[in-house]
Amino acid sequence: MWRVRSRPDGPGACVVTEIIRFTGDTLRAFGREIAATCEVRNEVNRQRSPNQVVITMGQTKPHGVPYQPRRFPPGRWTINGAHAMKSDTGYWPVFIDTNAHQKVRVWDLDEEGNYYGPKMQWITGWGYGIHHARWRNAGQLAPSRTTLGCINILDPDDAEWLGDEVREAGKVTIDIPPWDLWT
Repeated sequence: MWRVRSRPDGPGACVVTEIIRFTGDTLRAFGREIAATCEVRNEVNRQRSPNQVVITMGQTKPHGVPYQPRRFPPGRWTINGAHAMKSDTGYWPVFIDTNAHQKVRVWDLDEEGNYYGPKMQWITGWGYGIHHARWRNAGQLAPSRTTLGCINILDPDDAEWLGDEVREAGKVTIDIPPWDLWT
């Protein structure tokens, strides 16, 4: 865990920035290591079927544009907050919001609504966060091993703990080293 001191308001004023570091299989945060992943299914790893189209939503504009998911973008990103989520969502018990973003390619769909191929058009994808991932299986929510690019905390209790720590801290950032360093 790193702490960075800065003087944003002149001499004597000191703000402590907590830095969370993702290692590929853990988050190092507030003196602990918790199990976490960032696995996506896409055309690169051939784990997303052509009929499993992902559409932009949330913070990414415009909404309703097909794209292929990408892993959390490398860099140091600001954590904007930790938001309690209802138990009937895929992000339960907390969604930790960041300002992370990256360019994602828009995809064409065929007549049946399946992925056809990438377009020569790019948009900025937003909404990368940290949460415990779940998916709907036969009407029930079950833990998921993959996300659409977010960091997936494997244990919901760890997610809730991290959300509480983020809420209590001042400024928090997350550091994502370049993916090619560990793949």
